[in-house]
Amino acid sequence: MSGYVLAGGLLALIVFLMLKPWLKVMVAFIIMSQSFDLTPSIMYGTLVWDFGAVLLLIASIQLLFQEKLETVNYSSVGIVLVIFTGWLLLCLIYSIVVYDYPIMDTLKTSRHWIIGYLSIFIFLRLFSVDPDALSKLLKWLYFITYVLLVVAVIQYLTGHQMLRGLYREYDGALRYLPIYLPVVLLFLWHILARHLSGEPVKHHEYLYAGLVVMVTAFTYTRGIYFSVLLMFSIMLFFLVKDKKIKIGRSTVFVATVILGVMIVMSWGMADRVVSRAASAIEIILSDKSPNAQVDRDTFAGRIMTAKERVSLVAEYNPIIGYGFIHEDNVPASIRNKLKHGSVIYSAEMVERYRLGYPYVLALYSADIGWGNIAVVSGLVGLAIFIVFVAVFSVSYREMRFLDGSAYYLSLAFYLVTIALLVLMFISNTFTNQIQIPALMIAGYLYVRSRTRERMIDGSVPDKLKEEVS
Repeated sequence: MSGYVLAGGLLALIVFLMLKPWLKVMVAFIIMSQSFDLTPSIMYGTLVWDFGAVLLLIASIQLLFQEKLETVNYSSVGIVLVIFTGWLLLCLIYSIVVYDYPIMDTLKTSRHWIIGYLSIFIFLRLFSVDPDALSKLLKWLYFITYVLLVVAVIQYLTGHQMLRGLYREYDGALRYLPIYLPVVLLFLWHILARHLSGEPVKHHEYLYAGLVVMVTAFTYTRGIYFSVLLMFSIMLFFLVKDKKIKIGRSTVFVATVILGVMIVMSWGMADRVVSRAASAIEIILSDKSPNAQVDRDTFAGRIMTAKERVSLVAEYNPIIGYGFIHEDNVPASIRNKLKHGSVIYSAEMVERYRLGYPYVLALYSADIGWGNIAVVSGLVGLAIFIVFVAVFSVSYREMRFLDGSAYYLSLAFYLVTIALLVLMFISNTFTNQIQIPALMIAGYLYVRSRTRERMIDGSVPDKLKEEVS
């Protein structure tokens, strides 16, 4: 690393230390999230995530010494997450002390998990010392992603890659999966929920929602299509159940969507999207895919990968699992048992493959996260995480006590978190880049905690207090 780079990094750190706490956290969050696809994932031989993680830890130290201006009630959701994070720490200690894994490799493997789940509580601490921090974060994230959405649409239409991130070729088109997709979906649900409820929505918000729909469609990812449609259905269910929905607006919305879909399909602009969605339905209803070359079934392999990892853990150590074992330290006795999963594509292994070395399956999988949880934390950790999923899923019951914008924001946070949990069946949303679901969970808990405050100060009737309790 050159002296200019070191000097620039030191100057950037000095500027970072001068920022306000909420801005420090936002900068760290964006950098951890691969700078929202503005930079490569690796710079100067180091993951960009690591730079952001260090900045987040620096910000958290400052937050620890600031006075809390507001108390955030963790509720049962937060308590289960505290237990799960504590269990991960125990698994880390066990990995080093009992399994005797190499310390640096073990810390390298665990850092994404430990810092990722700790970031939930760092966000909550920020919100408690600065009650306006969440609104500031959302305002700037909205603006930043607005620009990125426009760029993403332009790069699709021109076929010229302008952003970093995950790209795949799909049937002759540029398939782009933005890392900031959960963030823009958060704003999408917030906008749609308010619109269908008759709340005022600005023109630029409608344009934002349209851009989100386009970028989501251009991912050509069946799991994302499914999760978005599922979340839309859940949103409608909540709005009807809580008597928020306005029939007039809903009718106009449905008619507009149908008309828009008909126009797009008549122009042939949605052929790939329709084909991709249809292949998902056919895979579910039959044993064959409509086009094995383009739309082959990858879900069955993901499920077999997760089942295999859980079985291996149950046989090896059902309590702790394999702990935070580094991929490079996986012994042949374990590696030889792997029949399903992803091939290791590190630079070293790619060079070996080029020389004729046989392909090697990875213990961890980017295609389904459930097996990863079992590997690092055993069946106990997997059970705790499943309890979190259950507790979070039923926590919606208190949302109906929230008024105004708090209700719609809470609903948006809830929907995105559920979507990320659903996507655990086709990705690793809660085992990698964990700071993204961490923000969603922390935002949800913070907005939801206001319900408890209303109960305490008596603004909620006693009958409703008993129902929530």
